[in-house]
Amino acid sequence: MSWTEVKKYYGFSKPYDFNVAIPAILNVLFLALYLSKLYFSFLRDSRTHLYGSLGQFGPLSPYEIYFYYSYIFMGFLLFNFFIKNSKIYWPLFIWFSLELCLGVWGAGLAPLDSRTVFAHRYIYHPLLQATPAPNFSGRNGDLFIVHNALGMRDTNNSPADVKREGLVFVYGGSTTYDVQVSQGSTWVEKLNQNLGKSYKLFNLGVPGYSTAEHVIQTAFYGDINGIYPSCAVYYVGWNDIRNSHILDLDRGYAKYSLVSQTGNMAVRRSMNLMTVSPFLKLLLKSASYFIDTVPYPNAKLDDSAAGRENIPLKTIFQRNVSTIAAINGSRNVKTIFIGQMLNRDDLSKSEPGRPPSGILGAAPGWNVYMPFLSKNDTWKTQAEFNDLLKLNSAKAGYAYIDPDITKFDASDFVDSGHFSARGAEKFASRISEEVRRECPAS
Repeated sequence: MSWTEVKKYYGFSKPYDFNVAIPAILNVLFLALYLSKLYFSFLRDSRTHLYGSLGQFGPLSPYEIYFYYSYIFMGFLLFNFFIKNSKIYWPLFIWFSLELCLGVWGAGLAPLDSRTVFAHRYIYHPLLQATPAPNFSGRNGDLFIVHNALGMRDTNNSPADVKREGLVFVYGGSTTYDVQVSQGSTWVEKLNQNLGKSYKLFNLGVPGYSTAEHVIQTAFYGDINGIYPSCAVYYVGWNDIRNSHILDLDRGYAKYSLVSQTGNMAVRRSMNLMTVSPFLKLLLKSASYFIDTVPYPNAKLDDSAAGRENIPLKTIFQRNVSTIAAINGSRNVKTIFIGQMLNRDDLSKSEPGRPPSGILGAAPGWNVYMPFLSKNDTWKTQAEFNDLLKLNSAKAGYAYIDPDITKFDASDFVDSGHFSARGAEKFASRISEEVRRECPAS
C-alpha cells in the first residue's frame, strides 16, 4: 500500500473525510501515550510501572501487568480495524481510553512496590480473615520472603519432624512476621540461632494480627500435627492500640481491625477479580461496599470519659491476654509475653492528620491504621499497654520480657515500628537469655 493510499484510507486526501481523519489522529495520540507508558514501565526502569493505580483495587502480579498492556494494545488494533464504522469505533475508543487512563491514573513513575511483587501472598480465612499463603516466595529488590507449607513465615524448621521439647511458637503481627526483613535475618530466625539447635521456632506472626486473632490462633491452631509447643511467645500491643477510642468497640475487634484485614491483606474477592480491566475492577470494588458479606470497617470516635481513657480497649486487651495464657496453661504450654517496641524518634515527629482511606465515617488519624490516635500519642499509649501486660503477667504468674526501649534507636527501625535487619538482630539478642531461662529445651 502506497503512502497516497494510506492518506486516502485515513481521510487525509482531498476531499478530506473528517469522520475518519479525526479518529486516525486520536489513534496516534492513544498509541503515543501507550508507548510512552511502556517505555517508562519496562525499558527505562524495570523496577517501575504505571499500572500502580490498579494496586489500589487489588495487588497485581507481573504477569497481570503484561496482560493489561496486551489488552490495551488489542484495543488499539480494534480502533484501526473499525475506524470507518463509527457505531463500533467510538464505543471502543471511549472504553479503551478509559481503561488506559485508569491504568495509569495516580501512579506516576511509582516504584514497583511489595503489593505488586508480593501479590497473592495472603489468602482468605473465615475466622481470621487473612492468613499467609502456604509455600509462597517472593522478592522485591533485596527483600526476600518465604512461607513454609503451613503458611508461616519460614524459619528453616521442617514441620514434619517436630517434637515438644524445644518447640517454640512465636505470635505477633507484622513486627513478628518482620515485613521489612529478608529471610535469614528476621528476629525469630535470629532468636532460634541464639538459642541453638536444641530449639525449633515457628513464626506465627501475621501482619495486622492483634490479641483477638492470637486467641483464635492459640485456641484452634496452636499445634503442629497434634504436637503443642513447650513455650509460646507473644510480641503484642501495636495492633491492639489501633482500636483506641473507638465507639462501641467489639470485644473481638470485629467491627474495625478484624474486618479491615480483608482489605489490608487484599483478600477480598472483589479486589482480586478481572484485574485486566481497571474499570470493571473499580466497579467491583465500589459494589462490594454494598453487597460484600464482609463489611468494610466503620469506626466512630468514643468521646466519653471512658473512651478518652481507652478503658474499653484496655479491658478487652487484658481479657485477651488472660485468655491466651489460660488456653496455653490447659495444655501445659509456657506463655511468654513481650511488650511492643516502637520507633520513638519517628513518632515524636509531628505529622498532619489525614483521613484513613477505606474507613467510612472515621475521624483523621495520623495513618490509615490509627483513626483516632495521634502520632505523638502512639508511643505513650503503647507504653501504657506494655505496663498493663507486665502487671497482668506478674499477677497471673506468666512470663514477661522487657527488651528495654532505651536500647533501641531510629536505626533499628525502617518506619514507626517495623524492625530493620539491625533492629531484628538486636531485639533477638536482648530476649534470648530470658527465653532460654523461661523455656529450657530439656
